[in-house]
Amino acid sequence: MRFFLYCTLIFSFSCKDTSVISKTPPNILFVITDDQSWLDVGSYGNQAVRTPHMNALAINGVQFSNAYTAAPSCSPSRAGILTGQDIYRLEEGGVLTGFIRDKFTVFPTLLEANGYTIGATGKRYWPKTKNAPGAQDMPLGKQEFRDKRFDTVPPGISRIDYTANFEYFLNLRDTSKPFFFWVGTSEPHLKHPEGYGLKSGIDTSKIILPSFYPNVPLVKTAIADYLFEIEWADKELGRILNLLKEKGLDENTLIIFTSDNGMPFPRAKATLYDYGVRMPLIAYWKNKIKGNRVVEDPVSLIDLAPTFLELASIEIPGEMTGRSIKNLLLSDKSGKLDPNREFVVTAIEKHTHARPDSLGFPRRAIHSVDWTYIVNYEPDRWPIGDSATYIQGWDYYGDIDPSAIKKYFVAHKDDPSFRKTFDQSFGKVPREELYHKETDPDMVNNLAYDPGHELTKEALEAKLNDYLERTEDPRTEGKAPWDFYYLDD
Repeated sequence: MRFFLYCTLIFSFSCKDTSVISKTPPNILFVITDDQSWLDVGSYGNQAVRTPHMNALAINGVQFSNAYTAAPSCSPSRAGILTGQDIYRLEEGGVLTGFIRDKFTVFPTLLEANGYTIGATGKRYWPKTKNAPGAQDMPLGKQEFRDKRFDTVPPGISRIDYTANFEYFLNLRDTSKPFFFWVGTSEPHLKHPEGYGLKSGIDTSKIILPSFYPNVPLVKTAIADYLFEIEWADKELGRILNLLKEKGLDENTLIIFTSDNGMPFPRAKATLYDYGVRMPLIAYWKNKIKGNRVVEDPVSLIDLAPTFLELASIEIPGEMTGRSIKNLLLSDKSGKLDPNREFVVTAIEKHTHARPDSLGFPRRAIHSVDWTYIVNYEPDRWPIGDSATYIQGWDYYGDIDPSAIKKYFVAHKDDPSFRKTFDQSFGKVPREELYHKETDPDMVNNLAYDPGHELTKEALEAKLNDYLERTEDPRTEGKAPWDFYYLDD
C-alpha cells in the first residue's frame, strides 16, 4: 500500500513544485537508524508500524524503492556512506571490528574544508578499533554532541536526546556557514524492550511475517518490540523536524532519512538478501525536491557522499565509486528515470568472529529492479557462524544477533517439521543464488541452478564480475586480506 495520494500538513511541509536550485549550498541533515529493513516504514507499506513523520517526508519528498546499503553490517555500511566507496576497497573498513584508515577521504571532512560546520549525535561510525594506528579518529567531526540526555527511557532505548543535542549544535554554530549534521539513532538495534510493542498498541494482526519465519505469537511479539523502537525513532525525527521549522531552517535544508542495514533477525542483517541490504531512503528539500514521488532506480547509500558534494559544488574525489543521485532528487518524475542505473552491488566479508580462526563468510551480490544474484566465495563455511563457536554477546551462530526470534529457531532446530525453516536461515548455502523479486520477494526459491534461468544468471554474473574488476575488488584476484584482520573493538 502506498501513501503517496495527497499532501500532508504535518510540520507544515510544502507541496509546491520544484524551483530553481539556489546557489547557496544547502544545509544537510542526515538521519540514520540502526538495523531497519526497508519495508518497516508506513510509506513503504507496513501497516503495523506507525511512522507519521517518516511518512510525511515521503509524501512531501521522494522515496526510493530500490535503495541498498553497501554492506549489511554496521561499521562497514557507515564506512561506505562516509567514503562513498564499496566496502571491499576500504581494507579494515570493510569489517565490523575495523576502522577507516586516514588515507581514505570522508565526505564530512571535505564539507568542513569547504565552509561547512559539521556535527553529529548518537551513533556515529562505530565501533572503530581502539588506538588503531593510521585511523580516522573523527570522521564526523571533532566535537560529539551527546551530553543532552533523557532522565528515563524504556529499557534498550538510548538515553541520548537527539533533538536537544542537535539544538545545542545549532545554537553553537556559525550561522554564516551551512551545516551538515548526522543523527544516528541507536534504535531499532537490539536489545528491544520486551513487551513494549504490545503495550504501545501495535496490532500484531497487521504484522506480515516473511515466509521464512514461523507464524507464531512469540515471533510476532518480538517483531512488535522491534517496531516499537522504529516508532521511537520516528517520534525523535518529528521533534527534529519541528526544531528545524522553529529555527527557520527548513527552507534550505536537505533531509535524508535511511538506515545502515536490515533488521537484526535471521536471514536479514549480515546477509545479502533484501531484508539485510535493502534500505528505506527518503529525501526532502522544501521547494527544491518535488514531492509525492517514488523512484525505482537502483541506488546505493555510497551514492550519498558524491551527491552531498555535488550539491555543495565540491569536486567529487575520483576514488569514490558511488555516483551522485542529484538528477534523481531534482527530477519531477516517478518510476525508472536513469537508463544508466541498471543495478547496485552489495558485499560482506566478515561480521562477527563467528567461525574458527575468525574467518568471515564472503559474499557479493548484484541487485537490479527484478533480480538478485549472489556469489558465495566459501560455501563450505557456515553463513551465519557455526554451532560450536561461542562469542561473548552474540552466543553461538554469532552472525545473528541474540533475540527472542533467534532463541526460538535454535530451540526448535531438531523438530523435523521445523528443520527446513531452520536451514533457510542457519544452514549452508550453495556457491550461487538467484532470486526473482516479483514472484519471490522473500528470496527463498533459489533459481541459480534452474536451466530455465541460466541466461539470466550468466548475464548478471558477467555484470557483477565486470563491476568488481573495475572497482578493484581483491576477490577478483583471488585475494582475501580480510581473513587476516584480527581486530578487537
